[in-house]
Amino acid sequence: MYYTKYRPQKFSEMGSDNEIADVIAKQVQSGKTAHAYLMVGPRGTGKTTIARILAKALNCEKLKPNGDPCDKCSNCVSIREGSFIDLIEIDAASNRGIDDIRDLKDKIRLAPTMGRNKVYIIDEVHMLTTEAFNALLKTLEEPPKKTTFILCTTEEHKVPATIKSRCQVFKFKRPTVKQIVSVLKSMSGSESIEISQDDLMKIAEASMGDYRGASVLLEQVHEGDVDVNTLLNLSSKKKYVECVGYLLDSDSSKALDIVSEVYGEGIDLYVWVGELLKYLRSMLFVKSGVSDSMTDTTMEVLDEIKEQVKKVDLKWLVRTINILLEAHKNIRGSFITQLPVEIAIVEICSKDKDSSKDKEDEDTDSPNSSSFVDPKVHGYSIPKNTRKLENSEEKKDEKKEDEFLEKEALSTKKSKESATKSDSDSDEEEKEKKVEEPIIPFKDVEKGWSKFVKESKDLNHSLTALLTLCKPVSVEGRCLIVEVFYPFHKERIESARTRKLLEGLSESVFGESLNFKCVLSKEKPKKLKKSELEALTDLNVVVPSNMDGKSILDAFDGGLPIMG
Repeated sequence: MYYTKYRPQKFSEMGSDNEIADVIAKQVQSGKTAHAYLMVGPRGTGKTTIARILAKALNCEKLKPNGDPCDKCSNCVSIREGSFIDLIEIDAASNRGIDDIRDLKDKIRLAPTMGRNKVYIIDEVHMLTTEAFNALLKTLEEPPKKTTFILCTTEEHKVPATIKSRCQVFKFKRPTVKQIVSVLKSMSGSESIEISQDDLMKIAEASMGDYRGASVLLEQVHEGDVDVNTLLNLSSKKKYVECVGYLLDSDSSKALDIVSEVYGEGIDLYVWVGELLKYLRSMLFVKSGVSDSMTDTTMEVLDEIKEQVKKVDLKWLVRTINILLEAHKNIRGSFITQLPVEIAIVEICSKDKDSSKDKEDEDTDSPNSSSFVDPKVHGYSIPKNTRKLENSEEKKDEKKEDEFLEKEALSTKKSKESATKSDSDSDEEEKEKKVEEPIIPFKDVEKGWSKFVKESKDLNHSLTALLTLCKPVSVEGRCLIVEVFYPFHKERIESARTRKLLEGLSESVFGESLNFKCVLSKEKPKKLKKSELEALTDLNVVVPSNMDGKSILDAFDGGLPIMG
């Protein structure tokens, strides 16, 4: 087996970037090793390997100056071959009871037979029962001289805090694809295996940070003389790349066909969806502008990811990942294995990638929505007396808005009834001509803007604050173009409900119903005037007077909290 044949036998063989090996080697060198260690980390990251090297170093007859065991003396050879009496390895998964630990306690009193130190390596220590942990605790508190405990686990959270507190804890990191490729290169060179860099990358990626798993896969490729793509079933990988493409196109039918094919080939859907999530995670990194090294994937896959992220926004990606995470959790407990995945696909494809703006705006109107930003998070305070008024003020604003909209709807209905059929059949060219010309002079809008903003206060306080930070730019037909500094303002003002309010209000102020369209300003946000600070205060937010507009708006992630 390659993973036993090429297992490191010295601290120096663990790699120059292995900090844990360096620390323990220095402890051995100085003669200040601990009586108990807890090795924590994913499978195949070197926990047991370092434990055995430490056991060799504690008993080596010709210890090297750098803390490395010689790996040639009788004790080192015995440990390597598994015949060293004073090294006791216990699998806690099968020896997890209190009787096993009591047996250990009885034997631990005996002095070392072959070497200077007795070493106990307890693998998967988290599997011990509560009673066994309690029995082990006493031994760890008062260990016999010349005895060292090395506990290894993949699930740190299951190890009692009382045990952790009596050990030196070392946490092993999952190796990167590049680190695993480096190890595989060394193995393939020693075994004279002809394999491409790309195939090594595929093996490393498939191992999911497991040195041992990667070496087993390499051995299978060599000894079995099989193609890497066939061994790793990379056709299934191609399928989840295709599946993401169909999800991007909102094509639930073809995406469901992919799931059916994968399930029909006997591939574990739990594993397959896990790989799909891993792929989407890489997409998330690329979309967020993270460096390519963070994606930890092959260049081929990375190119596919970069191509697909062009078609999707970040919100869709996050929503899709969350839906699939929930499905992944439900697969194991489902009577129909593929059903949670199928439901997830239908849910993802039921909404457009960019989602409805109106829906988002409706959600934004609610303080309970994900878009709502609590000022307290950013260090702002809400006056105590305003808390009681929030609900009543909100209801008042909604009532005012509804009354206003009802009046406008009635007015619109009457005007339609009075219109003649000849007006509706007017010439198309004449219509287009009228649309191009401003329905009212822009100077009239500039002149009446302050009045427009002031009267909006009777409908909605928060809307007034937003309009205060807007600037009218031009009038195109019935469309009033206003300039805003942040996307949040644009989305709020262009929401369906807000547009109706502004259209009605504009008719009462300017004499014409205007459609509002927002454009993002290229200029930096101006400093807030006193009136604008007052407008923000209407949002029930206490704002320091020395802060400029950019500082305040940045504190709310580019938007303003909507309290009313």
